[in-house]
Amino acid sequence: MTLSIIIPIYNAEKTLQRCLDSILSQSFSDYEILLVDDGSIDNSGKMADEYAMKDYKIKVFHKANGGSSDARNYALDKVQGEYITFIDSDDEITPDTLPTLMQIIMSDTDYDILEYPVIEKIDGKNIVSFNPCDRKYKNSMDWLAEYGFEHCWVWNKIYRKSLFNNIRFKKGKTFEDVYLMGDLLQLNPIIYTTDNGKYIYHIHKDSIMDAEKKKGLTMLLEAQINVVRLLNIDTNEKKWHRLYFNMLTSQLHSFCITNNIILWNQRISIRKYVRFNDCIKVLLFNILGLKRLCHLFKILKTKSI
Repeated sequence: MTLSIIIPIYNAEKTLQRCLDSILSQSFSDYEILLVDDGSIDNSGKMADEYAMKDYKIKVFHKANGGSSDARNYALDKVQGEYITFIDSDDEITPDTLPTLMQIIMSDTDYDILEYPVIEKIDGKNIVSFNPCDRKYKNSMDWLAEYGFEHCWVWNKIYRKSLFNNIRFKKGKTFEDVYLMGDLLQLNPIIYTTDNGKYIYHIHKDSIMDAEKKKGLTMLLEAQINVVRLLNIDTNEKKWHRLYFNMLTSQLHSFCITNNIILWNQRISIRKYVRFNDCIKVLLFNILGLKRLCHLFKILKTKSI
């Protein structure tokens, strides 16, 4: 078995067929699909069983609800593939994604993680949100510094199974992806990025990410700070300014809800940012400092509502 595909399911009857069909239509077939029904109360568990009856590569597990991290951990204890990938039940992959990606990751025995592009689908419109170039990172910290926290998703990657020998998702954490990447980067895996293949991330009103944005992304900021401390990153170094900028954005939104500041203050370079709004934000930050910028951001956001 070459690849294990882990899909946690919770009340996904409206999207599960789209997700599974996008996998089953791939020309690459040396895989198993582990569907973990995490206590669904709709028909998605039944749908999973029906798919399993039609295709031996699909394995279904039904368990009490414990959240997506618990469901993924449950599957990690049962995988048989040499490599592992994660797909959410409301998302999909484009045709020929798997054969292309598996050819790449199996072409070099050094590769531990393969990362590929992401398309966000909002109201039927496709937006390319992440499209890395072909590059090999022998130092995984260089990979993290390149895009900051803007690409620490769990699902647009293929992993060597052995990376998970002693690592699992943290239960009860909303942004479990960020915590997981911090744990994996401690192993200093060799990462290869490619512009081949595409993961389609469907954004809808009830998505967890949308809900957390409304809360000010406080939980995301806590996850980001955890990774910085875990990896002993000095955000004063210029290579980490983009990473700090990501945390600054989370802090500004968090302050609007909590009025609390948990991020440390420092200066950052403006050269890492190409968007005009980002340049203005960095400029104001360096002039006003963190506390004053938080108050200004809250005032401006309140007036815009």
